[in-house]
Amino acid sequence: MTEHAYPLTTHSPTTHPLTPLPPDATAHKDVPPERETPLGDALAAIGDWLAGERLTPDIRRYGPEDTPTYEVRLKDADGRLCSRSSGKGLGQRSLASALFESAEHYHLDWRRDAHAADAAFLPGAEIARRATARNSALLKRLGGILPEAPVLTRAYRPVAEAAGQAAAGAAEPHLHPVFLRDGGYRNWPHPLDNGAFRPLWHYTSSAGHAAGSTLCEALVHALGELVERDAWSCQLARCYFGADGTGALRVVEREGLPGELGELTGQVEELTGSTVLIASIVCDTRVPAYVVCDAVRHEEVRAIGSGASPVPGYALQRALLEYLQVRTMLRHGPVDQEREARQIVTALARYPRHLAAARFDIHQLPQEPCPFETAEGLPATAPPEWLLSHLVERLRGIGVEAHYRVLTRPGSIVVVDVVAPGLEMLDKARSGYPVLPTGRLAGALPPRGSDRR
Repeated sequence: MTEHAYPLTTHSPTTHPLTPLPPDATAHKDVPPERETPLGDALAAIGDWLAGERLTPDIRRYGPEDTPTYEVRLKDADGRLCSRSSGKGLGQRSLASALFESAEHYHLDWRRDAHAADAAFLPGAEIARRATARNSALLKRLGGILPEAPVLTRAYRPVAEAAGQAAAGAAEPHLHPVFLRDGGYRNWPHPLDNGAFRPLWHYTSSAGHAAGSTLCEALVHALGELVERDAWSCQLARCYFGADGTGALRVVEREGLPGELGELTGQVEELTGSTVLIASIVCDTRVPAYVVCDAVRHEEVRAIGSGASPVPGYALQRALLEYLQVRTMLRHGPVDQEREARQIVTALARYPRHLAAARFDIHQLPQEPCPFETAEGLPATAPPEWLLSHLVERLRGIGVEAHYRVLTRPGSIVVVDVVAPGLEMLDKARSGYPVLPTGRLAGALPPRGSDRR
C-alpha cells in the first residue's frame, strides 16, 4: 500500500488551509450521494471553517488516488492536537470526508457547543418522564438509577421539522443528557456536576454527530449513522442475544452485484489482502444496510466495515470503503489491534453473549445467501431533502422520532448532534461494553442463561 503525506502544519491557520490541495476539475464539480454541494465548494467551506476556528489540518493520504484513506489531525494555534479523524470515499471524496469528520470530532466536546450556556441540570426521573423519552429504555434506566441526581441536559428539536413535516406528539423539546453525547465529559464535566452520571457513562456514544455544508446534508449523514448502528445492533441481537429470527448471517451473492460495486469489492480485496464477505443487516427500519469483513482469516475481534443509506448501492459502497478505511488505519493509526482485542476480551469475560458479539466469529454462524436488493431504495440522484424525509418516515414506521441540535455558530458548515430514542446500541459490545438494550429491544430479548436463542 502506498503512502503519501501532505503535512500542512507549516501554514498559518489564518490562511486558507486547503490551498495546496485543490481538487482536479472533475472532482471539483462532483456531488456525492446524500450531498447537494459540489466537492470543490465543500472543501472551500471546510477550509473557511478551519480558518475561522484558527485550526490547522495535518493531512495524510494512504493508498491509491482512486480509493484513498485520508487522515486529518487538527491542531490549534498553539500546536495542540484537537482531533484526529479519517475519511472514506472515492478519490477526493475521502479528503472531504476526513475533513468534515474532523469538524464533527472537534465539536464532540460539549464546551464547544455554540449554545453550551443553555445546558441545564434536571433530575434523572424528570428526564425519563418526558414524552420524547417514552421509547428509550436507556433514559428510563437513567430515571430509575438516578431519580433525584442532577444530570446536565441540552434541548433538541424534532428532525421532522427540518424535513418539512409536523412534529409528532407534545410540543416540548427533547432533553438529552450531555454525558451520553460527549465521550470526554467525565474528563471535563460542568463545574457543578457531582459525577452521579458515572454508573451509566459506558452508554456514551458519538454516533449521530455529523457535519455538512448545509443543515440537510448534516442531518441525513447523522441519521444514516444512527440507522446503521441500529441495524448492526439488531443483527448482533439476532445472532447472539436471541432476538426474533434465525440468527443466520444473510450473505450477499457476489455474482449479483452491479458492475461498479463488483469492481470496488475486488479493489478492496486487493488492497486489504482479504477475501471479503458482504452481509445484509437490514432490520425493521427497512433502510438498506451492510457489513463487510474478512471471510477467511481468524481475528480475536473481527474488523468490520458497515454502511447504511436509503440508496442501496451507496450503502454497500460505504461499507466496503469503511472496511478499507478500518484496515488502513489499523496499519497506520495509533491503535494496536491485538492489544485492543485482548482488552475487549478481558472486559467481557463475565458476559458471554457480549463477548461472542464482540468476536463476531462468522465461522460459528449459520449463513444463508441473499441477493443484492434495490427495490426498497431511492436513486443515487435523490436530493438530501428527499432522503431526510424518507429516513424520518422509516423511523416513524417503528415508532421512533429523531431530534437534533446544531453545535456550530452560523457559518460555512453545520455540525449537528442527532439522537433517536428507541434505536439500539448493542454494537457497543464490540468496544468492550456489556450494554443492555437502549430502545425497542428492551423486554424482547431472553434473560441471560436462557435456552432460547
